[in-house]
Amino acid sequence: MDAVSRPYNPGMPKAARVPLENRISYRCLSVAARITRQLSPRWKAEFGLTVIGWRVMAVIGRFEPISATQLAARTSTDAFFVARAIDKLVEQGYVRKGVDLEDRRRLRLSLTPAGKKVHRQVEDMINQLEAELLAGIPAAEAAIFFRVMSVLEDRAAALSVTAS
Repeated sequence: MDAVSRPYNPGMPKAARVPLENRISYRCLSVAARITRQLSPRWKAEFGLTVIGWRVMAVIGRFEPISATQLAARTSTDAFFVARAIDKLVEQGYVRKGVDLEDRRRLRLSLTPAGKKVHRQVEDMINQLEAELLAGIPAAEAAIFFRVMSVLEDRAAALSVTAS
């Protein structure tokens, strides 16, 4: 049986060794890396975006206005790299820094009109590629996949909270 069709055994003891090809982190990272490798050259050529720049822009576009601290948490990226990406996106005219009216020490980040346009275009690229990846997978199976991913994300977020 190959790595793709090998089912996960929920009855497996916690300490069991899991082969690399069955690890959640490896499989998710592999898919994400392949999608990024396919699309990131276009982001760079057309919009001057790095992978981290797009990740930051994507989160701002989805959750704006957002603070830099919230942004770092949502991207699971070190605050230093997030700050550099924010500065670059501001310089490119894609992101606007504003003052949070509730806490004037905190920045509120949002996309500029140019940033919104680029955000839409990159989102369209990603949506097209993901639609191609999901083509042929029955809707019921895709729905199960996304429910399981939500559970895994919630559990992984809980791990982060316990670790800090």
